[in-house]
Amino acid sequence: MSYDAQKVTYQEVAIFDRPALFTECRIDRTTVPEGVYRYELRHGDADWGEPIELSRSLMVNFYGTVLTREPFQLPIDGWIPMENDSLSFLDGECRTLAEFQEKYPASEKDVIDFYSVNEPALHALYFSRSEEQDKSAGCVGHLRGDFGSGKQFYTTWWPHQQDALNTPEFKADIDRTVNWLREQQDSPLRDFDSMNRYCNRYEQICAIKGALLPSCGFMVKTKRYVYMLRCTPVKGDYQFYIYCYQRKPFEKAQKEQQKNDRLAAKKRAEPER
Repeated sequence: MSYDAQKVTYQEVAIFDRPALFTECRIDRTTVPEGVYRYELRHGDADWGEPIELSRSLMVNFYGTVLTREPFQLPIDGWIPMENDSLSFLDGECRTLAEFQEKYPASEKDVIDFYSVNEPALHALYFSRSEEQDKSAGCVGHLRGDFGSGKQFYTTWWPHQQDALNTPEFKADIDRTVNWLREQQDSPLRDFDSMNRYCNRYEQICAIKGALLPSCGFMVKTKRYVYMLRCTPVKGDYQFYIYCYQRKPFEKAQKEQQKNDRLAAKKRAEPER
């Protein structure tokens, strides 16, 4: 069971020397306000009393949740190890999220978050769509590329909306993001073999329905942009497409699509009259 971040009583802590709130409850990510970052802590198999890992999200060995004002730059696999002194319980005054937000200012730090996508409603965003749909979702354009003989990296930029959103800010953001993906160990953008291994590992949850060739989908987020990475580890063809979106209109369109999908599912479940 997950709880509303605004309705939980917390304990003030320091994690990796950063101020944070801690609770033994799972916190619903959708209730966490902008400027606050949620992470889950994992305990070991043998010792349930000490956290050994900070992660974006967990399925098993859940120890607790921390909320911070400064985000952590996690590697592509989404977790970092913890030592015995990584988490310190304090005698701070903050017991609610509102008190914590008032005491500690929001951070301007911009990190890159990588997600495996298991949401069919998002699959259309890995492909080119109409100009009206591009405008609604804030599509900047897409990058098409391949690895040549396996280790090279060739790309072509395809503008959307007459390249109107391809600003200097965006160019700096996509350069930083692609370089980060290329540098990460075992990243699907590192080279062809890495992509092939990564897609084989996640194909059960990340396979893109409707793709002409076997493809997997991933999502990369920065503070202002979202990158939908479509990976197709097939030699002799283009092996990746990165569709680029402004984050705010993208997330608005995503919520609208999720709402429509829920209504459609409810309608299908209703008995015929």
